[in-house]
Amino acid sequence: MAAPKLTNEQRNQLLEWVAAEYTEGLIRQWFADRKWPDLTQQGISYYRKRYKIEIEAKRDERRNAALTTGLALKAERVERLKEHADALDAIKWKADDKGRLWNEKAWRETLDDIAKEMGHRRQGVDLTLEREIEAFLDRLRDNLPPDDYARIVAFAAGGATPGE
Repeated sequence: MAAPKLTNEQRNQLLEWVAAEYTEGLIRQWFADRKWPDLTQQGISYYRKRYKIEIEAKRDERRNAALTTGLALKAERVERLKEHADALDAIKWKADDKGRLWNEKAWRETLDDIAKEMGHRRQGVDLTLEREIEAFLDRLRDNLPPDDYARIVAFAAGGATPGE
């Protein structure tokens, strides 16, 4: 069965959705919701093959835009957080009906988020790996002859092993 003839609008939308890597089931559902022609898996495959170059160009454009515009940019995230903090600043001392100052807490948290985005807050350091390595080295020391242990530690540290 041949793929249904689509209007330019329908074809362009289909190519956008395929480029965005939506599932075929979801694309078929969106077509049905708009009362557009029924698309089969073979129909979508036809358009995917026929417009492969255009789909790849749209996909590359979409990915590039996602990484270089909007909230992907640190400055944009900070600006949005700043706007949010300014809005909260105007209402931070307004209590709710039970007298709680939720807006003040949200304002402080937003300021903290801004500081984190700017790199002004140390993120938590996970020391689990360091502890695991120390425990592993302790087990090695306990179970190996001293010369073997010294050779392994020297090699792990990037030095030459004894005897080389």
